[in-house]
Amino acid sequence: MQQPVNPLWFAWRYVVLPFGVVVVLWASLLGVGMALAQDEQDAKAMPPIAFAGRIVGNDERFRLIVDFDKDVKRDVVVLDNPRRLIIDMDEVVFSLGEQLTNSPSSLVRGVRFGSIAPGRSRIVVSLNEPIEIRRQSFVELKEQERHRLIIDSVGTTQQRFAAIAKDGEARLARGATAWKGDRVTRPRGPRKTFRVVIDPGHGGIDGGATGRHQSIEKEITLSFAKKLRDELSGNPLIEVLLTREEDTFVSLRERLNFARRHKAHLKISVHADSLGQKNIRGATVYTLSEEGSDSLSRVLAAKQNRADLVAGLSLPEAEKGTTDILIDLTRRETEVFSRQLAHLLVKHLRKSVELINNPNRSADFFVLKAPDVPSVLLELGYLSNDQDEKLMQSVAWRRKAAKSVADAIVDFLEPRMEQ
Repeated sequence: MQQPVNPLWFAWRYVVLPFGVVVVLWASLLGVGMALAQDEQDAKAMPPIAFAGRIVGNDERFRLIVDFDKDVKRDVVVLDNPRRLIIDMDEVVFSLGEQLTNSPSSLVRGVRFGSIAPGRSRIVVSLNEPIEIRRQSFVELKEQERHRLIIDSVGTTQQRFAAIAKDGEARLARGATAWKGDRVTRPRGPRKTFRVVIDPGHGGIDGGATGRHQSIEKEITLSFAKKLRDELSGNPLIEVLLTREEDTFVSLRERLNFARRHKAHLKISVHADSLGQKNIRGATVYTLSEEGSDSLSRVLAAKQNRADLVAGLSLPEAEKGTTDILIDLTRRETEVFSRQLAHLLVKHLRKSVELINNPNRSADFFVLKAPDVPSVLLELGYLSNDQDEKLMQSVAWRRKAAKSVADAIVDFLEPRMEQ
């Protein structure tokens, strides 16, 4: 049987220790305690993270579910013209997948979310039909380590909806959902300008791929980039920058840094590669993934990541990973936004140009690795395919494709334009 420990033994051990050692021990324990307290304080100061969300329902009703890692101050209203359900919150970091934006209910047209002002965030559910909220709750699920927002809505008459929306407008006017100093009735200040970086692939000594009819990738990508800039130039809220304006070489690292240096809100790299399989054709949209979605994507990424060798440069090295939680959250949010942008590009391009099978793909492209800039790589087509090469040489085709890409960009930025 184990004998009880004499507390005097501990006292004696401390007595015989040199005074300096005791001080160091106490200082160390105090330092650990202060560090733990600071970590806890920093965690509390971090904004909540919306990390999961979905919509379930049918043509008569739908349920909106959003999971947060902590409690969230929120207010919910319904507004008309256009019809929408709005959830106003304190600052939130959004890391939501596509499941939230894909609704099975015909009552819902789409979902947008993001920052609307310093310290404020919003989820906007665009509606096809009038609805009324039957139930809403916000509960802590301790075992699942999440706080869950649930909003149940059902279809209703336009007359009933108008009355509900009128009440929502009154609440907005009273500032019920608008924080002090940010009333909707205040005069609007200057609207935010969004910076879009278009990155035409290759250039200068690096010509890129060549088609059977002597089309050169660097020329096609630059022509398309300028046409896309023309399509976006009519929007006063969008500023367009090109990583190159002429036939000059730009390194992979500079293409990455250009967007970060100019604090871009999104970046689109444009390419027109060639493949060994001449029957493969159609536009493809790529997002970043270390593994790659398929073997074709991995081959293209490896090929593009060696572009600097053409100019006699060393291959760029990826930045070392970091454990900084803020940078990690930024990267996660950027990846989500990149996938949203890719989804919109495929949606709009499908209406106007030929797409490859499974056009939404991913690979480890170096130019997509900016942790704070939503980025995609757009393959316009493949110069190894005669039909694609002919189309990409066509001014009319480039205009049509550029219009679709511009529409996707506006759709991506529209929720932020409404701020």
